[in-house]
Amino acid sequence: MKRVIFLFLLLPFFSFSMFIQFLDFSTVTTNSITVYDVAATFTGIDATSLKNITLAYIPEDTTLDVNVKYVLQRLSRVATQIEATPTFGYIKVYFPPVLTNESTTATLTEDFAKELSKKLVLSRLPDGATVKIVSTYGSIVQHDNFDYDVIESIGGSFLVRFSLKEKGRTRGYFNVNLIAEYIRKIPVAARNINYGEQIKKEDIVYSDINILSLHGTPVDISKLPMISKKYFKIGEPIYEEYLEEIPDVVVGQLVFGYVELPGVKVHALLRAMESGNVGDVIKARNVDTGKIVYGLVVKGPMLRVVEVSK
Repeated sequence: MKRVIFLFLLLPFFSFSMFIQFLDFSTVTTNSITVYDVAATFTGIDATSLKNITLAYIPEDTTLDVNVKYVLQRLSRVATQIEATPTFGYIKVYFPPVLTNESTTATLTEDFAKELSKKLVLSRLPDGATVKIVSTYGSIVQHDNFDYDVIESIGGSFLVRFSLKEKGRTRGYFNVNLIAEYIRKIPVAARNINYGEQIKKEDIVYSDINILSLHGTPVDISKLPMISKKYFKIGEPIYEEYLEEIPDVVVGQLVFGYVELPGVKVHALLRAMESGNVGDVIKARNVDTGKIVYGLVVKGPMLRVVEVSK
């Protein structure tokens, strides 16, 4: 009986539910990637536990795609019931290079660290940009000189890290986190746009956005209409990376096909069963006979039949 009670009491520690939402993009300031680094929000587990689950190691100035399924597999070791969003795809993780590594014989105060951090970040931004301090951590310990590193992250975030030294030895650190803004009008969704929908010029409005926080290339509206490859919420920036050109032939489209024989060209009306652009081979159905054919999309568009299914 005592053994049964003991196992019952241990059960909550080995079987609990948690919720986690993953980031699309993440920036790390060291060469190790943990679950905490790729998590946007989470409940049912503490931050320290997530920081202790290392996913991968990444060189400086490198971007790495982390598979969400791999993250969930690693999490399953500490949680048997995991509710996650998304449950598939990849998280892009970036370890930026150290922009500055300089030394000075001056001593540092908290106010001086904040003032210097702002100047360092602004010197790397275009005219008209602004920067504000969002947090500091660490403490000013006894020192006779210091080094500082400036690390830029995706999204306009900066970390200025001060290494406090005395007689050549590092005695402590003081860190300043900043966020930069450079507001410009860019195209955003005028309505909710579903995956696979056409995006036309009337689906776009311009909005004031901090372009330093963008995770893609704003669409050139002269290229529209295009097909959306993701769900865009109203007000969300439209990125070219999530768009594709409208195919020359779309599923269900009626298109003329032909077969070239010596001295003769045979035509037929076909219904496309796949989408494709000029140069692609797609499957279609002969409207009259019902037979499946494969044709090369040529300018017109038309299909030059290359194979007829038996």
